[in-house]
Amino acid sequence: MKFETKEDVALPQQVLFDLMADFQMFERVAIRRGAEVTRSGSMASADGLTWDCTFEFRGRERKACVHLAEFSAPEKMVFLITNPALNNRLDITVSALSKKQSRFHVGAVLEPKTLTARLLVQSMKLARSKYNKRFQKRVAELAKELVALGAA
Repeated sequence: MKFETKEDVALPQQVLFDLMADFQMFERVAIRRGAEVTRSGSMASADGLTWDCTFEFRGRERKACVHLAEFSAPEKMVFLITNPALNNRLDITVSALSKKQSRFHVGAVLEPKTLTARLLVQSMKLARSKYNKRFQKRVAELAKELVALGAA
């Protein structure tokens, strides 16, 4: 199953990409929301960065491994997220619209690995418009937060 959305942001491309590549900020946000996050690799070079995450979802403890597969500043980041039930590929592309405005495109692809995950993804397909709206809303919220951080 695939989700895609794009947002226009009143920030230059490099500034927006730098904010999105502030992995420590996203780690702190995840920890504040109750996740346990362990990073492997050096922040000095984005190559080989991996996060092992443990979080509660729907009343059960879940684990996921997030690997930064591609990092091409200031344009693209690709994350591969794996857990025992699902594989997820998250593509983030930042493009300049003008000197002071840019657009970021976010795409996510879910690939189930178990029967239970297949049923989950199938039910999501049946309610595709609801999940697309949720995905777009979350990306729009992220865009607003990044603009606020960029203006500060």
